[in-house]
Amino acid sequence: MTAQALPTYPAAQPYILVERRDGVAIVTLNRPQERNPLGLGFPDEILAILQELEDDLSLHAVVLTGAGSVFCAGAELGKVVHPDGIDPEVQFRFIRGLHKVVQRIRDLELPVIAAVNGAAVGGGAALAMACDVAVASERAKYFFAFGRLGASACDMGCSYLLPKIVGTIRAKHWLLTGATVEAAEGKASGLFVDVVPGDRLLAAALEIAAAIKAATPRRAAAASKLAIVRGEDAGLQTSITYETYMQNYLFFTEDHKSRLRELMNGIKPGR
Repeated sequence: MTAQALPTYPAAQPYILVERRDGVAIVTLNRPQERNPLGLGFPDEILAILQELEDDLSLHAVVLTGAGSVFCAGAELGKVVHPDGIDPEVQFRFIRGLHKVVQRIRDLELPVIAAVNGAAVGGGAALAMACDVAVASERAKYFFAFGRLGASACDMGCSYLLPKIVGTIRAKHWLLTGATVEAAEGKASGLFVDVVPGDRLLAAALEIAAAIKAATPRRAAAASKLAIVRGEDAGLQTSITYETYMQNYLFFTEDHKSRLRELMNGIKPGR
């Protein structure tokens, strides 16, 4: 068996596009001809982008979507995985990089909204599930298909994320049977907050971002998001201790003081 090295992508073809619009960063996976796969260059590129966005204090949310008709096809077959094998160290570092991406999305101060425009396969589904909120087009679907290739169906945090969202029994059923979950079933199961026509998808995601901005300043939104993420992994005592210190910090911010003043003066805060 001959190990094959993984090529990098041409610099002339940006894999990920970033557009800033009204305080929202729209991050688009940009290899539609190949169905937006997770290739070798993806982890380092997206991690650098997420850091840049977090450092941009003009932003209040991120929307993650895919170009074309597919959200993300998962691991790039023949390059990331190959029947003849590839360099195991390269493969390990790549998989570890994907796991860093999942953790980084969950740690990001900015709320991340997945706008699932089409099929999300394997790691593509995990990428969307790592986001804080997901809205789907009518043609969106999740394929939990990696087990069909003789590998674990649990990858990029699926063993953690999916049961948290839909419950353990349903997650086991989908993962063990290599299920395809259509948009309507995904909404009913809690994967998506809404399903909209494809031409309304980005607008729907931006409306969620606008609602977040109207409801809470950036620092308060970050505190709420990170408290929820930590609460998933911690007991009550740890959660309320974190909340205590974070809440008392926020009481001293100008955002809180100005909005509290508006409320006490009969004005709807943030309007």
